[in-house]
Amino acid sequence: ELLNCKTIAEFLCQLIGTLTLEDALFLQELEQHMSDLEEKIIKHTISDSSAQLMHIRKRLLILHSYYQQLLIREDLEENSNHFFQAEECQIFSLYASRIERLYDHSQMLREYALQIREMEQSQIDARQNRTMRILTVVTTIFFPLSLITGWYGMNFSHMPELSAPHAYGIL
Repeated sequence: ELLNCKTIAEFLCQLIGTLTLEDALFLQELEQHMSDLEEKIIKHTISDSSAQLMHIRKRLLILHSYYQQLLIREDLEENSNHFFQAEECQIFSLYASRIERLYDHSQMLREYALQIREMEQSQIDARQNRTMRILTVVTTIFFPLSLITGWYGMNFSHMPELSAPHAYGIL
């Protein structure tokens, strides 16, 4: 199909169309996958969410960079050498708008991935806080016992209560 183009403008439009043919559908599927991942994180039914999220973020970074490189609207619309006709520049504008929408969608998905990562981190922090609370309670219970055991476990012959029954109260 690309080889049957009559003009360079037609070729460029076909090329851009072919490069971005199913990208909107792909981004929607990726967004759905991210939504499913978020739901699994909330329900605590997934164990490798960080690895999956990192993989998604890398893919989105590549896509974002890809669309950024395809953003050629100003260059083609400017047509400073008058290489293209006016209607060809309008067609470029349509394709450039499509690429900008894909670029914006990929940017939005990158931000969504960051929000999911922050949500996952906040859940990890909450679990750690619960663990620390339990350890604090256990420490609070056993610290006085450890202090008493340590004090009375010493082998000193000059301890106040050895010679006088009310020695601690006087000291």
